[in-house]
Amino acid sequence: MNFDRNRVGMVKRQYPVGTRIQLDSLCTDEKDMPSGLCGTVIGVDDQPSLLMKWDNGRSLSLLPFEDSFTVIHEVRRGTPDEQLYEKVRQEQAAFRDELLTWRPEGILDKAWEYLVREDILLTMEYNELDDAQAQALLELPDTMSDLCGRLMEKDTRQQEVIWHEIVTRANILVAGQQPGQEQSL
Repeated sequence: MNFDRNRVGMVKRQYPVGTRIQLDSLCTDEKDMPSGLCGTVIGVDDQPSLLMKWDNGRSLSLLPFEDSFTVIHEVRRGTPDEQLYEKVRQEQAAFRDELLTWRPEGILDKAWEYLVREDILLTMEYNELDDAQAQALLELPDTMSDLCGRLMEKDTRQQEVIWHEIVTRANILVAGQQPGQEQSL
């Protein structure tokens, strides 16, 4: 049997082992293979066909160029620290999008705040909080604005100072203290 190594390689890259698939329709009529059935790719053969383990126990292969199906993209929640980073990244993106609707003079007025917010993102990318600290910051309604306000008071862009403020704020929240009680740490 002839097979195209490039085509096989492409299918293996596109549908690696573990990929979840939802069946739309098969090019042949098969019993017990309804539309909407899900399964997991367990390999690729030389045709190339996707070797499948279906949720109904069947092992019928899929022909990626003939059968109709959808890849299921599962949402990965990540650690609390990863979720926190994604939250502040999204808050910064929203802040940026809002700034881009402003007149140039207004944007210039917010330039320092924008830089401090970018520094917070950079610092969080290269450091990690423990789960309790990250969760406490995640629960703030606008984490980025909270952290930015504290750092703008310090008037610095030094990474060590930024990280110290992030950890301090997280520890205060973990301890359940109010902002006026911060000195008791």
